[in-house]
Amino acid sequence: MARKKGPQVQQAYEYIKTKIQNFEIPPGGAVSDHALEQDLNMSRSPIREAILRLAAEGLVEFTGKGAQVTNITLHDIIEICQVRRAVETASIEILMENGGPSPEQREQLTQCFEHLQAATEPAGNYYYDDQFHDLIMSMSGNHRLVEISHQMRAQIYRARWLNCILPERMREAHEEHRAIYQALMASDREQTVHCIKVHLDQSEKNFRRILSSTNLTSNLPPAVPGAAAFAQGYGSSLG
Repeated sequence: MARKKGPQVQQAYEYIKTKIQNFEIPPGGAVSDHALEQDLNMSRSPIREAILRLAAEGLVEFTGKGAQVTNITLHDIIEICQVRRAVETASIEILMENGGPSPEQREQLTQCFEHLQAATEPAGNYYYDDQFHDLIMSMSGNHRLVEISHQMRAQIYRARWLNCILPERMREAHEEHRAIYQALMASDREQTVHCIKVHLDQSEKNFRRILSSTNLTSNLPPAVPGAAAFAQGYGSSLG
């Protein structure tokens, strides 16, 4: 059954999700509807509904002690990358079967691509990266694929800050996005699928390389609180 999405539910959902993604509620930390009731100054009903939505997205789990933030291991990240490859290549197949991007979609894609290429800071880069992939997914017109894609990106969000350990990865990703964009604009089905797979394969390899490091925390650059919180919070569970 679909979860309710009233204004208070949405407010509570965004508030809790942000706290999870920013590590204000750490992995394994309690998601207390009582504490959130005080923070949000609202009744527990919309808060509980928001927690159920987050559980459906894989960010919260229920234990004998109540709701808590889920962990995320290297195995989880690999599975997420595998699912993303499946749904994003499927969306390209559907899009090309329907004639490729429309003139309006091409314009939207170009604007998003230009913003992505201009983004040099991690936060801005991640934002337009999400927008770029979300636009590609939405062009397929398959709402179920879009929903799965949103869920996967929400689950991996906390780990993305680790890319700052290898700054060259952002430069590589820029070129991979350029290849995807050019193939889409040419309505080249085979090349677009190939470029999407290469991009997501490289993302998975990057996570494997970082999370397999025995000196993860010592490799962290300064002023990357998300990466530091991730590494310190997960410790030996990363493998």
